[in-house]
Amino acid sequence: MVPFNDSKRGCKVAQFQIGYKGYIQLAIRSGQYKKLNVLAIKEGELKKYDPLNEEIEVELMQDEEEREKAETIGYYAMFEYLNGFRKTLYWSKAKMEAHALKYSMGYRAKKGYTFWEKDFDGMAYKTMLRQLISKWGIMSVDLTMQKALESDMAVINDNGTYDYIDNTDAEPIEIENEEQPEQQEQNETTQNEDTDFFFENN
Repeated sequence: MVPFNDSKRGCKVAQFQIGYKGYIQLAIRSGQYKKLNVLAIKEGELKKYDPLNEEIEVELMQDEEEREKAETIGYYAMFEYLNGFRKTLYWSKAKMEAHALKYSMGYRAKKGYTFWEKDFDGMAYKTMLRQLISKWGIMSVDLTMQKALESDMAVINDNGTYDYIDNTDAEPIEIENEEQPEQQEQNETTQNEDTDFFFENN
């Protein structure tokens, strides 16, 4: 839950947000996925990406320490169902930056307390998975998890309805205690600054 100042209501509201691990869990619980992957692409690794045929050619750096230090140039996500259906997505770092600036007022302000500023890769992974899975993937049949997906980025009202805050009318509240809730979310979504995720169900 992330606190926001809602200028329309004139009060503080709590917005529910799912981290990228939440999207991974939604996908895994469906039991339909053979493979699910999201990772940062480093400078010099991308040889070619064909969005028409969804084919990517990448030569990953073998030295993990050097790879972690290298500049990120883009993000790649893919999934494959047990029945063989496969979908991929690649965004450049510039496209992800534009997405963050469009949808996060706090990130535009560059005050240092938003998830995008604290863990850009973690938020980029979430964005890639959301774009990929919500459009083409299968989510968990668990109704509780479906409700979690529906309420992502929403304010949950007492009557169970959702209000989606317009990013031009709401401002994230700066939290002095780093452990709440940004640090908690950061701890849940990443183990280090460049953690890639790969799931394969044999």
